[in-house]
Parts: sequence; structure tokens; C-alpha cells
Amino acid sequence: MKKLVIMLIFAILTTVHIGAKEMNPQSILETLQRFYVDFKGGDELIRKADGYLVFPEVYKAGLVVGGAYGEGALVQQGSIVSYYKMYSTSVGLQAGAKRYSVIILFLTKEAMNRFLNKEEWKVGIDGNIAVMNWSKGTDLSSLDIKKDTIAIIFNNQGLMANISLEGTVFQKLR
Repeated sequence: MKKLVIMLIFAILTTVHIGAKEMNPQSILETLQRFYVDFKGGDELIRKADGYLVFPEVYKAGLVVGGAYGEGALVQQGSIVSYYKMYSTSVGLQAGAKRYSVIILFLTKEAMNRFLNKEEWKVGIDGNIAVMNWSKGTDLSSLDIKKDTIAIIFNNQGLMANISLEGTVFQKLR
């Protein structure tokens, strides 16, 4: 049974990874532009961050065993400083596949430094992320955010109901 679960996780992550496109700076810019259009005040929120990760396309699939994979970039002071991948596995009642975009904002220097000081940053172990489920059109400039690291998931496409960053790992690519 254990081997079957491992094989299923490997198959799902391989499939998810194959769907990921080659990372390029243009896709980061296009994702940010979509974010600014979808969320009023998004540009102000980005400016407040000490740094942020942009994942233009995260692919998630599962049938009891699931996985997610995406590649993105860390941006500080308006420039891409490095590239990252994010991945996760899950087991439970799940079925479907989807693609979405994620922006993770480090709103304090301490949160940014905790992320930068790890080779492999694991959500829930090395730091926590507050996942914000704001609908398109939400005015972000009117919100009082009390967390130091937040994730905004948007541009959802597909048929998978649950999005969670628990158990997600971020790893530097280059």
C-alpha cells in the first residue's frame, strides 16, 4: 500500500510538473498586471511588501492522493532577485485538477528574512502564510492586514474545490 501511495504521488507530481511552462520575466509581469486589474489597491499592497513571490501558474491535481507544482520569482524593490519552485502533496478526499496564480507577500523585514535564510522553506514549519480568499474586485487598500506573510490566490481555472498551502515547500531554483 505504501509503495502504491508513493507511486501515485510521483505520477501526479510528474504530470503537474510537465504542465508547467518555462519561467520568464514576462509571465511575472503579466501576472502582476492581472492582479492589479482584479484587485483595486493591489499595487499599493505590493509596494508595502519587503518582497513577494509571484507564481504565474500553479498546477494542482488529485484523486485521493494529490500534488501541486509551480515556478515563480522572488521580487524585491521591483526587481526579480531569484527563481523558486513550490510543491506540495496531499492525501484525502479530493478529485480534480486546476490551475491558479499565487502572489505571496512578505509584509515585514522579519518575515522576508525568515524566508531568505532557509534553503527550503516549509509552510507551517519555517513560517506561516495567511491565505486570503478575496473575490475579484475586492478593494485591498481598505483592508487592515495584521499578518506578516499573506498569499493571494486568483485566476482560478479548473475543477478542484480546495486550495490550501499547508505542507507546501518553497525551494530556490537558480
